[in-house]
Amino acid sequence: MVRPRIFFDFSLENEPIGRVVFELFDDVVPKTVENFRCLTTGEKGVSPQTQIPLSYKGSIIHRSIANFMIQGGDFTKKNGTGGESIYGGIFADENFDLPVDAAGLLVMANRGANTNGSQFFITLAPCPHLTKKHVVFGRVVKGNEIITKVSEVPTDAKNRPTRPVIISNCGELVLKKKTAPPPPEPATRGRSISRTPSQSRSRSRPSASSRSPPRRRPRDSRSASPAARNCGTASRSRTPPRKAGRDKKKSRGKKSKRGKDKEREGGAGSRQPRQETEEELDARLEREENERIAAAKRQEAVRAKERLEADRRRRGDDQRDGIRFKGRGNMRYRDPDMNRRDY
Repeated sequence: MVRPRIFFDFSLENEPIGRVVFELFDDVVPKTVENFRCLTTGEKGVSPQTQIPLSYKGSIIHRSIANFMIQGGDFTKKNGTGGESIYGGIFADENFDLPVDAAGLLVMANRGANTNGSQFFITLAPCPHLTKKHVVFGRVVKGNEIITKVSEVPTDAKNRPTRPVIISNCGELVLKKKTAPPPPEPATRGRSISRTPSQSRSRSRPSASSRSPPRRRPRDSRSASPAARNCGTASRSRTPPRKAGRDKKKSRGKKSKRGKDKEREGGAGSRQPRQETEEELDARLEREENERIAAAKRQEAVRAKERLEADRRRRGDDQRDGIRFKGRGNMRYRDPDMNRRDY
């Protein structure tokens, strides 16, 4: 089973930093993973309690400690004192099966036992003292260098970044299933009559009924010497008939062609699709997400253009180019050269 993957696009103020891809351990802590995944996609809409969208988009990294962790997920107050789960308020610790023993782990932040909400932190080093106290539910699979850049942003005395680090965009990477190629159709090879040179020559010869009777050998050949007769029989035995040899070659050629065709069909049917590596999977998922975002931007541009055209038609303003004078009376611009009087 493929584990879900989500992404965060980080920005330093208005300057994009890069994308981080996380793998979520839904087979270990499914409830915690579902809370984080829904807050990443924003599919739960607005919170019925706070009337704030249940989404990490636009939230900040409010805490950063070098060689320890970076923390975020407070989308309600954005200062580390808020946050809300999709289950309403907080929820209990699911389990502590996974230790906090490596860098790049995705861990739930809390204020004590069974106080999980929406805040999370990403480890920058092993933190064994947090094992059995915080729920580990994911890991970084791409973009560790982006996490390092975020951790290097200067902080104040309360470990708050002096420049806002924003989650400018977030979502889930959906794996598209590859459709298996259709099986190759069996080759319907028509029987083509290939004529050998001997057959073509036989076609060009007149029929047996129109041919003249064969000439008989002269009687005096019996009186030839025994040596001559032996030479004749030897020459006839050494030269086999041409037609039989050509037929054998032709049958061998057909058999070899049939064997090659069977090998091709067998190879095409037994060929298995190549499995994607983890790097290829990440690259393809990121490329598909970028294509989806670009398509959404193009659709938004088309809708904006249509709205502008509708506004122009409603106002009856067909003048798209040229100068438009705005204002009334003295507020209107007047060209001094046009109003100058010649005395």
